[in-house]
Amino acid sequence: MYGVTFFDIASSSDYIVGAHSHNDYKNETPLEKALENNFKSIEVDIFLFNKNLYVGHSWFELKKNKTIETMYLDPLWDRYLANNETIYENTSLYLLVDVKTNALKTYKYLEVILNKYKPMLTHVSSDSLKKKAVTIILSGNRPPINYFDSYDYRNVFIDGRLNDIGKGISYKIMPLISSDWKKSFDWDGIGAFPSLQKGVLDGLVNNVHLEKKEIRFWGSPDNQNTWGVLLFADVDLINTDNIGKCKKFIIKTKY
Repeated sequence: MYGVTFFDIASSSDYIVGAHSHNDYKNETPLEKALENNFKSIEVDIFLFNKNLYVGHSWFELKKNKTIETMYLDPLWDRYLANNETIYENTSLYLLVDVKTNALKTYKYLEVILNKYKPMLTHVSSDSLKKKAVTIILSGNRPPINYFDSYDYRNVFIDGRLNDIGKGISYKIMPLISSDWKKSFDWDGIGAFPSLQKGVLDGLVNNVHLEKKEIRFWGSPDNQNTWGVLLFADVDLINTDNIGKCKKFIIKTKY
């Protein structure tokens, strides 16, 4: 139940929540709140400026002490070392890195940074996938997939789009498909989900799962009615800004 996924789904006793902490850095306690609620996926937006990768939704929000290292990678590394080299016991945490500046320039700096955390990161080496505590998935301004063709070792993955379905792209490079809810559906989360749109949703989820990938929609209505529709359709990651409420609903409904 709940779909075929890139990584093994944790048992229900572990309560790993199939949800995505949208713009996680805007929470009162970034990272911490999502981890306390066992969220499978966390989103961080980054900007390249003066050779540093700053976290924020826009240039105006950037602050000197808020980088991807200080807010996310260093705390995750500390938890990894203190927790028997895990973040969650039976699954990998997705850190969805939404790149807001030039794709290749930003990635070159990110690549150097990530090398400091190699033991913690899911990677592909000689086409062999090794699941680790944290999986870095590049979203937003992403390098083209063929950019990595010459890499024998790679510890980043690409967040795909609906038009990538059916192209034969391996889950070893693209484990996740993300899409704007409003591009496929006009339902606003109020009342019953129209049957025709349900058919579209079921078809998209099925096609993604056939490729051993996971699916997420951003911009979906953030309420219990929608969460229920997404759960019933086996959407792997429910996009939300309401971490506590969403977790309680999923646990109550799913388990």
